[in-house]
This record gives sequence, structure tokens and C-alpha cells, in this order.
Amino acid sequence: MSTATKELLVQMQINRGNATAGGSGANVMASAMISVLVTHDGVPVDDLGANVGDQNSAATLPAGWTLVDGFNVRPGGALVTVTEFLNQGGGLYDIRIVPYLDNPAAVWLSGEYLFALSIHTTRAHHGHTTHFQGAALAKLTIL
Repeated sequence: MSTATKELLVQMQINRGNATAGGSGANVMASAMISVLVTHDGVPVDDLGANVGDQNSAATLPAGWTLVDGFNVRPGGALVTVTEFLNQGGGLYDIRIVPYLDNPAAVWLSGEYLFALSIHTTRAHHGHTTHFQGAALAKLTIL
């Protein structure tokens, strides 16, 4: 069985939405939304995960998705928890985030937060295995 690796183009933007300084908890009123567009050779990749999460509790990203935060959190700042993953179709995905739920004192602080997203998936087809991978970096600004 042969193996190939192909690059996904992952584009990511973050909408502050309802997230404001002092906001916290697992609810839409404290959430920001990460929008991700994934393509390969200009064609949308729309089968990288199914909808999960209810916006009110922690949710898990699909297999192969990794969201990294915390590498630039200012003192007193919080990591984040994913509360929803939506496959919008056409290669577009949304990830809803809130301040870290395992710490009741976690709140958004004003300032900038950086997030990195990587996607690694494998497909087998007619005796060939293909690894797809891609990553993106985006900034969230909380007022």
C-alpha cells in the first residue's frame, strides 16, 4: 500500500461575537466563534467532522483537529473550552469557544489572544493511503 501526504489550505478567522472583557461561562453570551475554511487544490473539503456540542458544555473537536491556545495568555488570563463544532458544508467549519470551564474564575480579559489550529487526517482509497495536513493561526481581540 503506497502512502502520500497532501497539504490542506486551512484559513481561519475569529469573530469576537459576544465575548467581552469579564465574560465567562458556557453560554453563547460569553462566546467567540472561530470560522475555518478548508480546501485542497482549491476544492472545499467538507467531510472533516460532524456537528457536536450544545453551546452550554464542553465539546470535543473531531479526530485530527487540534486547537492550541495558551502560548500567549497574559497574566490572569484564561485558556478556552470548545462548546460547539459545526460543519457548515462547503469546507466551512465553526468552532465556538468560551473561557476555560474547569476554572470558574476564568474570564475573558481585554487584549489579544492567538490560536493555532492544525488538521491531520488520513484517507484510504483503492490500496493507497493519503495523509492530509494543514494549519492556520488567527488572533482574537477582546475589548
